Amino acid sequence: MVWIPRTENERADYLSRIIDSDDWAISEFVFQIVESLWGPHEAFAGELQNLPVSLLSKVNLLPELLSESRAASTTKGYYQSFLRWKKWAILNGIENCDILPAKAFHVAIYLASLTQSSNTASPVVQAFYSLKWIHSLIGSLCSPTDSSLVINVLESAKRSLATPTNKKEPISVELLHKMYDAMFSFGNLYNQHIICACFTTFAVFLRVSEMLNIRSSDIVILECYVSILIQHSKTDVYRDGNSVLIARTHSNKCPVKNMELYLQWADISCDSDEFIFRNLTKCKDAYVLRKENTPLSYSRMRELFIEAFKPFVHNIKRYGLHSLRSGGASVCANLGLPDRLFKRHGRWRSETAKDGYVKDSLEDLLIVSKNLGL
Repeated sequence: MVWIPRTENERADYLSRIIDSDDWAISEFVFQIVESLWGPHEAFAGELQNLPVSLLSKVNLLPELLSESRAASTTKGYYQSFLRWKKWAILNGIENCDILPAKAFHVAIYLASLTQSSNTASPVVQAFYSLKWIHSLIGSLCSPTDSSLVINVLESAKRSLATPTNKKEPISVELLHKMYDAMFSFGNLYNQHIICACFTTFAVFLRVSEMLNIRSSDIVILECYVSILIQHSKTDVYRDGNSVLIARTHSNKCPVKNMELYLQWADISCDSDEFIFRNLTKCKDAYVLRKENTPLSYSRMRELFIEAFKPFVHNIKRYGLHSLRSGGASVCANLGLPDRLFKRHGRWRSETAKDGYVKDSLEDLLIVSKNLGL
């Protein structure tokens, strides 16, 4: 790739003055990525010089499309990680031409320095994969992340910084029953929105982000069950959407019944675009949903979770919001439900991911040794 000054490249100069008639807007964040990766717009002047005139107006489509090759949160994380690499390289006297594309030996030293200053392998792993992604964006044929030296440094960091995994305990059906018996009060919206959120998350193995982003228009309540459309999911990388179903059990603790009561007491219209789990405001002796159509934050939902279950567990620190998803999954797994339905209900992409949410019962763990014939 050769940089050509604008004064010597009339076609690149022409391109830089084009106004896209389709009004494709590039966000400031995406522009920062493009600017950081590709530098001045003349960086591709050599390629642009030989590009047919009919394609010039299409070049502006590339940057934003490239930024969409990963989830928005992943792109932002990679971008920030790349900026940290760039800052480190400049502080240590590495030439600009060796920052991008980067040299494998420099990257190996960078990952080694991160290993020394980090308590976990996460910063090292993110630095590695951010540089891998960045080099793929600029079409680099030789990425430093392909080097065996860099790969071995990464693997060494994973081993030396490995820490035991402390998974949260799953919420049991008994804990849900105790919470419900203590909190349910007819017409009490504050308590009901906690009950509804916990029962719904438990019943369909929802991630917290999925639960918090449920809108009223995503819910279809029928005679025998309720259908909830999950618009965006961690496993739904192409945003196809996925509907989950909850059967009506006709008991007081039925998730469908408790959702109906919550929507009724919260005065949420069935065809609105409102987030159903929002912050509440106290009005005299009652609570009402705030008018701002903004979902509850993760931290606020965790506070409500702790408030609901703390009286019934010995150590609330052993439980988290993910305990609801793992709790529902563990109950179904220990009941021996068909694996295909179980995996589909939880929307897991792999057996490893699915099994990571299940805590086997003591009876199931003893089955193996009981059947050894000893």
